[in-house]
Amino acid sequence: MTIIKYQIYGKNSVGVYLTVNNSFGLYPSTLLKPVVEKIRSVFKEPFYPMSINNSNLIGVYTVSNKYGAIVPHIIREDELQQLKNYSKELNNGYQVGVLNSLDNAFGNLILCNDKGAIISSFLKDYKEQIEDTLKVETVVYEFINNYLPGSISLTNNKGCLVHPLATDEEIEIISEILKVEEIDVSTVNRGIPYLSSGAIVNDQSGIFGFECTGPEMMRLTNVLML
Repeated sequence: MTIIKYQIYGKNSVGVYLTVNNSFGLYPSTLLKPVVEKIRSVFKEPFYPMSINNSNLIGVYTVSNKYGAIVPHIIREDELQQLKNYSKELNNGYQVGVLNSLDNAFGNLILCNDKGAIISSFLKDYKEQIEDTLKVETVVYEFINNYLPGSISLTNNKGCLVHPLATDEEIEIISEILKVEEIDVSTVNRGIPYLSSGAIVNDQSGIFGFECTGPEMMRLTNVLML
């Protein structure tokens, strides 16, 4: 179990560029070797280089759990094949779902762990495909009048952090869908409420933006049980 504060491309928004689940992680193929080695030192799961339509915004465009990954239709064929090859190394049953949605920042539009998924109303027509890919109960639910549940939350299988304006009722609903033991409100990087932009976590480890304060780190790590 390892926890660090770090920057990617000199920015604290580590969750914009990286993604991880309990099977593997992805990082931009343009990252320098020392940065890649640092990322790999944090997680016991393998990390692979990736791009989405030549973009480094891996955490914005993709969302995944240990059963499957969702990627946008703008992904190039060679990139898609690369991701499928990675998944075959780990699990022959791993699903890679390509959603033909105009709204394709799936890291912002979908909040999921290995137990449940919450999706934006923008993706309601793709609910069944998302459920089939991630192999978890999938619910269309938006809170604090925001259509980006993945952007304003951060979760693993143990806990979940949500936007500070979330109500007690909303928090209870989110907890029931994701089936987590702990849930609370928080921010990252000195008060930013877009939690997934400032961190990547799985059940064992995490990388957090360098500007995360002591109180933020305490709350984040306690709720996620890291």
